[in-house]
Amino acid sequence: MKIARNLAVLAGVLFTATAAFAASQMFPSEAEAAQACGADTVVWVDLDRGRFYQKGQAEFGKGNNGGYGCLKQVHAKYRPGHA
Repeated sequence: MKIARNLAVLAGVLFTATAAFAASQMFPSEAEAAQACGADTVVWVDLDRGRFYQKGQAEFGKGNNGGYGCLKQVHAKYRPGHA
């Protein structure tokens, strides 16, 4: 019984850690980010500038050092890009 309880706790910890990692992850394509973000907005993060851009902004998807991410997670680390 104790082993089963410990396994259940461990499974919960692993699930939480995996979800947190996926939420803060950068994706190489907009489609992959959209699948992972669900209802959250997909943004482009320019790592060189430390800014993120939403679809419709001129810098969205541009640059060689960046990736797509989920707005809620990205907003905690990066500044919004100028329109």
